[in-house]
Amino acid sequence: MRVIKQLLGRKTLLLISVVYTIVVTYALLTPISDVPPINIPHFDKYLHVIIHWGLIFIWLSYLFLGDQSHFSSKYVVLALISCFFYGIIVEAFQHWFTETRTFDFFDIVANAAGEFLGLLSFRVVRKKMRYER
Repeated sequence: MRVIKQLLGRKTLLLISVVYTIVVTYALLTPISDVPPINIPHFDKYLHVIIHWGLIFIWLSYLFLGDQSHFSSKYVVLALISCFFYGIIVEAFQHWFTETRTFDFFDIVANAAGEFLGLLSFRVVRKKMRYER
């Protein structure tokens, strides 16, 4: 973990976080007709979980790396609320600005599940980093 921490400086992690968010936004607003079909039941929900797991994990990592000594629950709450509303806004944009995508409440549920799993993963990694010091 120490090597990862050294490689991923604060600016690098911010760049990764912003690029990830932009790529996800683009992918989620791409017309569904441009995406090859995958015949796995509820595949899109699994994808939402994975995407939001990564989203919250990356942003929490950036916030933690920037202020390790004063990292508190306010950062966690800020990241969770931001990612949650980001998911709702993207769902609304899918409904308003695309012809082939719609607003789906269960996508928001999947987003929240991914954010919860990302938070748990972050806490495990953070604890491991603390023990390696």
